[in-house]
Amino acid sequence: MSTRIPTPSPDQTRRQVPAALFVVVALTAWLFAGSDDGQSYAANKPKAKVKPPDLKILSVDPVPLPFIPAETPLILTIMVELPKSLPDEVVLDVTTLITSPSKLSIRLLTNRQMITPKTNANGASGNDDQRLVEVVQTWDGTDHTKRLVADGIYDYQVQAKLMVMGKNGLLTRTTSWRKKGSFEVRAR
Repeated sequence: MSTRIPTPSPDQTRRQVPAALFVVVALTAWLFAGSDDGQSYAANKPKAKVKPPDLKILSVDPVPLPFIPAETPLILTIMVELPKSLPDEVVLDVTTLITSPSKLSIRLLTNRQMITPKTNANGASGNDDQRLVEVVQTWDGTDHTKRLVADGIYDYQVQAKLMVMGKNGLLTRTTSWRKKGSFEVRAR
């Protein structure tokens, strides 16, 4: 005895396909729609608060403005605030990157100095003035190839690092956030 499975007529098949297609489309739309206003979870996710580093660049003062390379060098006075607690012997490394608008002309200025926790920058101990260090950098108006730079608005980025002596040399302990700015260079 064999059982025969009845095959649907073409008219019945035409009615079943739109119903099945409707179910698939409805399920897909429901899955992708979500329950909110269409924004993803990442857009609504609360952002984690970022704790600023203990090493801070408080100010960068470029003088003279506008800068004329043939007359005097540009002097950058950088105020750095040190953390409340420091290792015994630490090196403060302040680096300034000066770039032209086209990024073809660049210059890197660096300054390193030893800082001791008992007699920091000003020779005082135990007060907040002890945590402030003034770093002075000079730029003669030349680029990385030692040629005078062209006129324009130049950008700078200053970053400070605290470094300690490791087995194979200096190791970065703390890094500040970059301080950015710009100044004008004129030929005359």
